[in-house]
Amino acid sequence: MNLDPRTWNVDPRKWKLTGWRRTAAYSVFFAFAFVVALRFTFPVEAVRERLILDAAARGYQVKVNDLSPSGLVGVRAREVTVTTAEGTRIPFDQLSVGLRLWPTMLGRRSFSFDASIFDGRVVGFSEVGKTAERYQAQVTGIDLSRAGVIRAATGLDLAGILSGTLDVTLDPKDPSKSTGGIDFQVKDGAIRGGKIPVPGMDGGLTAPPVKLGTMAARGTVKGGRAEFGTLESKGDDLDFAAEQLFVQLQPRFEHSAISGRARLRPTESFWRKEQVAPLKPLVEAGLASAKGKDGGYGFQIYGTIGKPMARPAAY
Repeated sequence: MNLDPRTWNVDPRKWKLTGWRRTAAYSVFFAFAFVVALRFTFPVEAVRERLILDAAARGYQVKVNDLSPSGLVGVRAREVTVTTAEGTRIPFDQLSVGLRLWPTMLGRRSFSFDASIFDGRVVGFSEVGKTAERYQAQVTGIDLSRAGVIRAATGLDLAGILSGTLDVTLDPKDPSKSTGGIDFQVKDGAIRGGKIPVPGMDGGLTAPPVKLGTMAARGTVKGGRAEFGTLESKGDDLDFAAEQLFVQLQPRFEHSAISGRARLRPTESFWRKEQVAPLKPLVEAGLASAKGKDGGYGFQIYGTIGKPMARPAAY
């Protein structure tokens, strides 16, 4: 093997960079050096402090046990706990957040995220521009039985596996220009207990174990609110369907007003259950004004996403 370069049949002039080639080479080298330097000097602790301060400004407390660099311009946090102003704790097993370079170069604050929570995963991005904010997320395998935040908000101990997608673009200055779509499903949904707040009923209505089966929620965002054309469940114990349900979107999502109607029709086999049969006279007496011709019960939904409420209302 000939290792003497003097004997190689190569014209050295062909290796010289001139004109646009030199400019391109320097640009590539500068970009590579910048990215490598940014990766190894990324201010992780500064990001931690900024994250805590921004969350506090929105009414949340954030605790991070382990924070490290991730990707080129991002961080990975483990054992993260977010506490709301009401004291509800939301634990994340792992949370990765990264800066999206191209939208940022175009003047938009954009971050990607990948969160492991409640035995499931939420992947997506947020993007805030001068006139609009976009949020996109894909949810897979969320175990509702571990979601204490839902239990705190609704008073119900829920079960089931949540999956779905969210893609909305919000215009804070002109909500009528907000657009997007929501599509979620729950497999093997169930209520395992809890209480349903009912005005006029002291302490609310005790919820017995209920098999909800497959649940689906599909809606569109327009005119500053999310309207649900489909929100229903069909299970062995009861059928549920919502009508004219909408959420008036607010910057703090849990404060978004909710309004609509709902129909709940228990099956005969549900009333024959040993733990449910004694409750039937109480339910019929307490919800007599809400009973429909088909044996179901109607409710007016109101309140906020964080604190939904229902009052009996015949349909």
